[in-house]
Amino acid sequence: MAQYSLDVTGEICPYPLILTRKEMGKLQTGDQLAVTVDYAKSAEDIPRWAKEEGHTILAVRERGGSQWEIVLEKA
Repeated sequence: MAQYSLDVTGEICPYPLILTRKEMGKLQTGDQLAVTVDYAKSAEDIPRWAKEEGHTILAVRERGGSQWEIVLEKA
């Protein structure tokens, strides 16, 4: 299991989700991706998409300053 990070702060929908999908596509099963967003809608959309795709949502944490960290594990 490898751990990766993706910072999409400053991006607005749909780009955070598009970039997350692209990055998840590169990972192996069991790898983790920590996505940092600063757009509230993305903090909702990314976990919803991950659940629909069967990935595991390990955490959704508000980091303050209008930032969230979403940690996903690839199915």
